[in-house]
Amino acid sequence: MRVQVEPMPLDTLVELVNGWGVEPRRAGARSVVPPLADHVGRAGVPASVADVLTDSELIQFADTVFGIFASGGTAARVAAISGLLTRIDVRPDLTLEDGDVRRRWWADADDALLAAALLALRAQLSDEDPARLGVCVDGGCADIYIDVSPAGRRRFCSVTCQNRARAARYRRTRRSAP
Repeated sequence: MRVQVEPMPLDTLVELVNGWGVEPRRAGARSVVPPLADHVGRAGVPASVADVLTDSELIQFADTVFGIFASGGTAARVAAISGLLTRIDVRPDLTLEDGDVRRRWWADADDALLAAALLALRAQLSDEDPARLGVCVDGGCADIYIDVSPAGRRRFCSVTCQNRARAARYRRTRRSAP
């Protein structure tokens, strides 16, 4: 069955991948996954799809999207997103609602969550700076981020990781000082 999907909000995408992805949870020593209702309701998929997602489907989704972020550079990300959109057969459509032409996206219900994430990443790469996708550079973290800051120089997933890295650097310099 085909369902209509919307591009997933970027903050929801990041929360789902960091909360359900095997690598982000392993690196952050998080064994507990967040409750589904916290994020899936905002994921850009119909409730009929969100309500039947299983833990294993969410983990597979998160690991697939994490792979896009962890791939080497913009060209690899573009190829991965384009390939996945083709493989899962996401199709555009136009509708006329109250005199306004609207673009709609359709995907198989089994692929709706991934389709919503890919549509959001496609828009981010094509409409914004493609270098703003990343994986936290803190050695004890593998969380992803999407940099929406004005300067566009983000390298950490959060202020917590940034502070931890700065404190570690400070301790290293203090130990090596005479």
